[in-house]
Amino acid sequence: MIESILDKPSAVSRHKQAPLLREREQFLTHCQQGGTSRKALRNMAAELIAVIRLLRMQKLREVGLEKIKQAAKVWAEEQRSNPKVRTYRKSAGYFVFVAKKWLDFHRKLKIPSSPPARFADQLKDFSEYLDTEQGLSPLSIQSHRWKTSKFLEWHANRHRLLSSATLDDIDEFLAFKGANGWNRQSVSTAAQALRSFFRHAERRGWCKSGIAAGIQGPTIYQHEGLPEGPTWKDVHRILQSSKGSSPAAIRARAVLFLFAFYGLRSGEVRRLLLDDIDWRSETLVVRHSKRGGSPLYPLRRDVGDTILKYLTKARPRTTCRNVFVTLYPPYRPLNASTLYCIVRMHLTRLGISSAKRGPHSLRHACATHLLGRGISFKEIGDLLGHRKADSTGLYAKVDLNALRIVAKVSLGGLL
Repeated sequence: MIESILDKPSAVSRHKQAPLLREREQFLTHCQQGGTSRKALRNMAAELIAVIRLLRMQKLREVGLEKIKQAAKVWAEEQRSNPKVRTYRKSAGYFVFVAKKWLDFHRKLKIPSSPPARFADQLKDFSEYLDTEQGLSPLSIQSHRWKTSKFLEWHANRHRLLSSATLDDIDEFLAFKGANGWNRQSVSTAAQALRSFFRHAERRGWCKSGIAAGIQGPTIYQHEGLPEGPTWKDVHRILQSSKGSSPAAIRARAVLFLFAFYGLRSGEVRRLLLDDIDWRSETLVVRHSKRGGSPLYPLRRDVGDTILKYLTKARPRTTCRNVFVTLYPPYRPLNASTLYCIVRMHLTRLGISSAKRGPHSLRHACATHLLGRGISFKEIGDLLGHRKADSTGLYAKVDLNALRIVAKVSLGGLL
């Protein structure tokens, strides 16, 4: 392994004479298989020599983060005499990065055990109940658990047991969150989550009975939660402006086309796998976040072209099977924040005003555009993965006549 990334015989000899050669080569091979470039592998290999020396390692042992940081400070001081080093802070940071990655690969990174979260057992039991008995989607379970955990943390900080919780406590918590950043929709969904949790808690005997029935959130009027997005003409501008030759621009263009033409959720794009695209039959499998299932969709030619360009010209070579991955190693699926930033950046750059500025704004634009063209609620709901037609009906609030005009805008010349 060392011979394949180093050119000078003297460097190869130095690396082979250093301790823990086998362990270092195993790690470097793992990084290479993950797509790390030859230049980055050389840098890591050199840094590992310093890591082993300053941690005084003749054989692998567990090392804590504090020890690594102390060694990194020594390394940064040593670099002051190296004229090639421009910043000593980066020297220390890279030392910590490589040491942590190497030790973690060999499961020798000592991570201090954090104290168990309060009410962890109850939250776990509640999540299992939502999954096995209520049949909620993973995203809904995550949402219910998170909102419930916020109440339990707030309640525990007041030095109270769950058995002492009262309806007044819940009302006070919801009022507190409403006055400190949560909007009415968030408070309403939190009330739903707490109602479900306390209904379960009462059956388990964790709290007094009758609490769940009394939990009331703020009234949410019909269509109040309508996600406002850009017009279809603005979507045309976004796609038109997304042309670029850099890997980031090519990837962003493919992502934007999926959001705009299929109305996919962020999680559905993140979970898209290479095997989900059948180029021969021109079909696409989408794993719906909420409704579940993996329906088959026809692959639009323009969308397919943008994805193919990304796969052939911008996507790093990696064993990760997700279609959209990070641009730099270690390669892994994109997270939700990256997808949000891609959409927000294009909206901001073009000065497009929209209440929602993430992927869901393009989902809204897709739905209203299709509705304006006379597509039925059921057909749009099938595309978007709605469980009920009522969900699709939210988009009927917009001006259909205006949308019919927008629908005539040609999308030619985007590619």
